[in-house]
Amino acid sequence: MPIGFFDGWNGRHMLLGLFCGTYFVMFGLQVLLSILDDVVPGSQSGALMTETESVIVVGALLVVAAYMTVVRWSSVSGARSRDWPANYALIIGVALWLAGTYALYDWYVYIVTDTTNEAFRRGLEGKNTLALSAFVFAQMLQPVGMLLMVYVWQTQRKAWMGLSVLAVVFVQVVLGFIADIKGLAMLGGILVILGTVLVRGRLPMRYLLAALAYVILVFPIFQAYRSEIHGTRGISRTEVVKNFGHILSLTLSAEERVNTGRFRAQTFWERSSLFGSVQVVVEKAGKGVAFQKGHTLSPILTTFVPRIIWSDKQEVPTGQLANRQFHFTDSDDIFISVSHLGELYWNFGWPGVIVGMSLIGTILGFIGARFNLADGVTITRLLVTVITIKEMILAFEGAIAPSYVVWLRSLACVGLLHFLFARFSSASRSVEKGPTGVPALTPIPYPNLLR
Repeated sequence: MPIGFFDGWNGRHMLLGLFCGTYFVMFGLQVLLSILDDVVPGSQSGALMTETESVIVVGALLVVAAYMTVVRWSSVSGARSRDWPANYALIIGVALWLAGTYALYDWYVYIVTDTTNEAFRRGLEGKNTLALSAFVFAQMLQPVGMLLMVYVWQTQRKAWMGLSVLAVVFVQVVLGFIADIKGLAMLGGILVILGTVLVRGRLPMRYLLAALAYVILVFPIFQAYRSEIHGTRGISRTEVVKNFGHILSLTLSAEERVNTGRFRAQTFWERSSLFGSVQVVVEKAGKGVAFQKGHTLSPILTTFVPRIIWSDKQEVPTGQLANRQFHFTDSDDIFISVSHLGELYWNFGWPGVIVGMSLIGTILGFIGARFNLADGVTITRLLVTVITIKEMILAFEGAIAPSYVVWLRSLACVGLLHFLFARFSSASRSVEKGPTGVPALTPIPYPNLLR
């Protein structure tokens, strides 16, 4: 749908294009492949469209309509943009990444050593609330550190910075492997690609090919690791670190068995499809399964209330709750993703979809217009845009409250960092059209560095 409005890889409509593309992968790609195979899940003979399909299509149309309306009525700001000195950005980026990586490693290896509820309760039992809050805060800022490093690399174009960013991506993959969190492993590569696209204004084909190779070659290894090491053998993350070489060997030897045959693990594209889970929600919510009426969304209201002040602050494990109420599996430790769309319907039915998806489109449209990088590339615009992509688009598959809580807190942190470090410059860093029509980065001096 947004192809006709495309205005550049970092233009005002970029977020809409990325949302629609991601939305199609989540809800349309697997259905399209099924149509090509003449096997459509949940299809009804003679029906133009099932209720599930109506929810999906109407949700997309509402996002597009709201986004386009906001962008249409948003004026381009002519005010000078403030940006950070490059040395500040690099130092802070490295510091945030190191602190966040340490927090993630300690959390997943020595505090919460497994994916079960019991391991989570046992790991947090007796721990200092202030220390736990610091761990969570550091983890939240780790992606910000990576983005700052990518920004400096793309604007300064130093070879040693490229090698440093490559090392960061590699460490992220290893950390995600140990923690058995695929999103964590992919985060470094995703941020490099997004940062490069937004700063340079063009697609980095080599990075995209590397991402495709990752999906084809590395993703099956993660599937085998989860099935063989955590599933069949029940080995904790602490033991994985102690015997990493042996665990990797066991994983590689089990890869073919886990990913082939009748009972093989799902492929990357199959796991990305959320059509089935949304279908279950639409068919059962209000028809045997009670509407949540905002219960799963309630943690958003206490976003800025620290646990130090309210130690009993409510947490809603939406994925586990969905698993129990809709009877996806018999395990209490399984998280089922029903997507933001499915959760909106689960809470309020059709009114939830209409209001919620319109609000999502409005927020994305505001960010796309107000923080448009084609009009000027700054660190703050980059951070706000990528955080929005990560929590509102790429995380659309998960629960709403965790995504929006992180989004709001991250934006508050970015605002504070902007206040502390951003400086006015004599020119604004912008992406201009080169002689071939390809956007080219205009370097910007930092006059305050010369004072």
